[in-house]
Amino acid sequence: MSVAQLKDIAFIDLEASGLSARSWPIEVGWCFASGAPQAMLIRPDPAWSLEDWDAEAEALHGVPHDDLQREGVQPGEVCEKLNEALAGKLVYSDAPDWDGFWLYRLFQAGKVRQRFVVSDFSSIFRGATPEKVDRCIAEADRAAPRLHRAIPDALHMRALYKLAIEQ
Repeated sequence: MSVAQLKDIAFIDLEASGLSARSWPIEVGWCFASGAPQAMLIRPDPAWSLEDWDAEAEALHGVPHDDLQREGVQPGEVCEKLNEALAGKLVYSDAPDWDGFWLYRLFQAGKVRQRFVVSDFSSIFRGATPEKVDRCIAEADRAAPRLHRAIPDALHMRALYKLAIEQ
């Protein structure tokens, strides 16, 4: 695969306040098939209720609500940055239903139109043998473990992607 093609492939991950129908995004991270990853904490929109903050989710991702208030970026600014980086790219998520839902909530709060589509990461293994999938996952787990934070999880997808296309 050429460098030109690799620059058009991105991996995105979102962390959230919980896993409910009213949960909201707290962090987004992305990376391309090559290059440095980027991430932003998201300042909660006033319409997002603290009642939808799940202590178990916080224990998993390790981001306290107070950090979002102090260090989070306003939803509209996050949306603009995502559109600038990802419009016209092939964007993969390993949880497209959840990430798509949280992106919807984010872009709705930011009052910005999303200019990229999120694709299902599992499609890269279409036609692969179970042995190949297992081998790639094991190698990616060693090289770039998932940590339930946006950058490490996006980097995990990138590692899996590279292993899948190389083998």
